[in-house]
Amino acid sequence: MGTMSVEEIYKDRKKFSKSVFEVASSDLYKMGIAVVSYTLKDIRDDEGYLLALGMSRTAQVKRDARMGEAEAGRDSGIKEALADEARMRSKYENDTEVAKSQRDYEIRQAGYDLEVQTKSAQSKLAYDLQAAITKQKIKEEAMQISVVERTQQIKVQEQEMERVEKELEATVRQPANAEKYRMEQIAEAKRQKVILEAEAEAEAIR
Repeated sequence: MGTMSVEEIYKDRKKFSKSVFEVASSDLYKMGIAVVSYTLKDIRDDEGYLLALGMSRTAQVKRDARMGEAEAGRDSGIKEALADEARMRSKYENDTEVAKSQRDYEIRQAGYDLEVQTKSAQSKLAYDLQAAITKQKIKEEAMQISVVERTQQIKVQEQEMERVEKELEATVRQPANAEKYRMEQIAEAKRQKVILEAEAEAEAIR
């Protein structure tokens, strides 16, 4: 026991108890007493040194406990802060992804709308152009028909002039009157021809 310090005795009671047992049992055995077992209930000293060590140890344990609680609280706070940071980062990334998806959708929608508007404008332009071409063709065909009709009328008039002239030559009973009548008819026919030609030319120009 003399090899153990007071601090060692206080801290390692099992070793101290074993040492006491060995010394005491040896001395008692010499006196004819056999020690089967014993229990060390308490260790005290007159100066109160062991009690002071106990109080110091208790204070240290409490201090260690408080430090442990503080460290646990600190670690918990750090973990909570890290968890909050991770949640915020996840939320930010999610919000960013949602905003990107929305932007991509709006871009695609704008492109689709532009394509639809472009095709609609092209279709309307093509329709208007085709309508104008068709209208022009109808007008040209109508003019051609009018020219053909006028030309046909002129031919009919010319044939009528020839017929009248032949008839006058064949059926005149009075030469003077017949000649006068013939000239008048020819003049009238020429006048009608000029009128028809002028009308046909004006129609063609129109």
